[in-house]
Amino acid sequence: MSEARLLLRRGSELVAGLVVAALVGALTLTAIDALSLPEPSWLPEALGATVAAGLVALAGWLLLRGGRRGRDSGRGTGERALWFLGTAGPAFLASSHLGLLLGGTPHYLFGLGGDQLNRVAYVTRFADSPALNDPFYADAAPFYPPQWFWVGGRLAALAGVEAWEFYKPYAIVTMAIAGAIAFVAWRWLVPTRLAVLFGLVTAVVGGHTNAYEPYSWILICLLPQVVVATFLLCARAAARSRDPGGGRPTWPLVVTIGVYLGWAALAYTLIAGVAALLVALVVVVQTWRHRADRRVVARLIAHLAAMAVISVVLALVSWHRYLLAVLSGAETEASVANDFAPEIGSRWPLPMFEVSAAGLLCLIGVAWVVATVWPSGVGRLTGRASASLGARIGDREADSHDVDDHSVGDHNNDDEGDDDEATHSRPGWPLPAPDRGLVLAQALGLMVVTAFGWYALSGLRAVTGSTLLPFRLIPVVTLALALAGVIGSLALARWAVTTSPAHSRGRVAAVAVVVAGLAAIQMVQHVSEEDSSFAAAARETPSAPTEVLEAIDEMTPGREPSDLVVLTSVPTVYAYRPYFTFQAPAQAYATPAGRYTARTDEIREWASIASPRELADAMDSGPFRGPDVMVFDRDGSRNWVVPVAINKMPLSRNNSREKIRFHPEQFADPELFDVREVDSRVVIVRR
Repeated sequence: MSEARLLLRRGSELVAGLVVAALVGALTLTAIDALSLPEPSWLPEALGATVAAGLVALAGWLLLRGGRRGRDSGRGTGERALWFLGTAGPAFLASSHLGLLLGGTPHYLFGLGGDQLNRVAYVTRFADSPALNDPFYADAAPFYPPQWFWVGGRLAALAGVEAWEFYKPYAIVTMAIAGAIAFVAWRWLVPTRLAVLFGLVTAVVGGHTNAYEPYSWILICLLPQVVVATFLLCARAAARSRDPGGGRPTWPLVVTIGVYLGWAALAYTLIAGVAALLVALVVVVQTWRHRADRRVVARLIAHLAAMAVISVVLALVSWHRYLLAVLSGAETEASVANDFAPEIGSRWPLPMFEVSAAGLLCLIGVAWVVATVWPSGVGRLTGRASASLGARIGDREADSHDVDDHSVGDHNNDDEGDDDEATHSRPGWPLPAPDRGLVLAQALGLMVVTAFGWYALSGLRAVTGSTLLPFRLIPVVTLALALAGVIGSLALARWAVTTSPAHSRGRVAAVAVVVAGLAAIQMVQHVSEEDSSFAAAARETPSAPTEVLEAIDEMTPGREPSDLVVLTSVPTVYAYRPYFTFQAPAQAYATPAGRYTARTDEIREWASIASPRELADAMDSGPFRGPDVMVFDRDGSRNWVVPVAINKMPLSRNNSREKIRFHPEQFADPELFDVREVDSRVVIVRR
């Protein structure tokens, strides 16, 4: 099979996995909504625990059955069943977990509070128009990557569903898709049954650590595969440099990695930066290893440059407006997003010491990575020790064959021309071949070391009053260690079985299966305290400010919501209508090109103007497009208030509210302002 056809086939498989996962996620959510479980109660958790146990049992049976069937029937149905389990299993796991957690509310985790308001507003913006506009400002270049929100907005428009209502299922289905596409990508790199386990573990880790940010998890779930692929790219490049006519082309991996980096830049800047750093580190290390061979060094540097070009071209799809604005001399202010310093970011992530099955899995992962990577001979010494121990307890002949059964187990090449990157489940233990195992250990270990290095740099940057947002890498560390823990656990179980007397091996294997199954159930049914509180906040989200929205509609006939700039004390209106805003809900969510601080000063200046005419003129002559609509809170009969968030980062209380007060006489000219009182608020429209 040609490289182009292989790349096309793998792309088709990735799309197929995405479609299956999306369908499973959507059907699961539909079924959960039909249950109408009472809320608040513990019934959803009880159902979720039972579902978790059932899924673990089914997955375990299929995986074990797949290994047995391979002896008689080859790939056949076994491979197809494992592929479906690898795509549908993680999707069902993620969607049932979040669907039951968020039953009884149309909102996603944390409702319309904090970051979620910004995200829902972004989806609402793109549901109204595909134009790459800022979520809040009509007259400023966008800064935050739009890809995930753009897709969500266009899907909401296509489905004819309000964007704020579409956000919850879209976020949950995204989490469902993540584990499925992770499985598909892993299937090209490791045995299929191991890829299934990786996909399921990815879904569990995502639900534990990153459900609040589905648009970053869809990138993180593929990051380990990208690092592994970079190691393979370097090995191929070195081989082809020594023998230009031999080996397989490197361009498919260059394109794949470059596209991933570009996609990441379109979706999440921090993850894109970390991914680029990891890819560069792999190439630099391999370049140093081959520094004596100029041909290899030149080829590796050329590949790195090619990946950079591909990623930059893709990134410019959304970044060009902001870059052009900066290059043309537009005024900007420093972004304060990196100043966010929550408590969770003050400590290095050490999930391997959590008292849970997930913590134990991560601890095993640490041991496996260290034993495999450093020192290099540990793996061979362990194998010899296992064989020696087996011989001492009376099973010398059997052990001499079983210790190395992975060499004829799950790691066989495709009969259609795939190389060692495409592997299929075979009888025996679903473990990678030793060389591939070393690459996996190096890749996963590098991810963890890089994340810790990021924490160290962020800690040093603390002296400047800012951070590198290191807590965003907690899911990266946890995922890398959990995946390593899967391989380490399988290797440990194999060691326990192969070093046991022949008559005890069945019992030892049964114990291993039962313990692994119970640990898996404990992991799957776990709900973090943060997600529990976020789910409660989602249920407590106030209903839409219908009276305010209706008043604005009635007072602005013939004008679309996206034609209006609104200054409001009710920021949730941006989740329900694609209004532009004069001032973003908080500075951390505002593009630096919007000049949040200057806009706040402008509002303060307006509040000091007594004459309606002078106020209208000031709004028209300012450096920013003035508001068409204003919504104030009434504070007694003499004060109309608009609260503005004042950034206090990196303080633990990172925002305060300044109440800027206006007065009725400032708008007492019906030729300039149309004023309507709506309950405890007042809506003012510029004529």
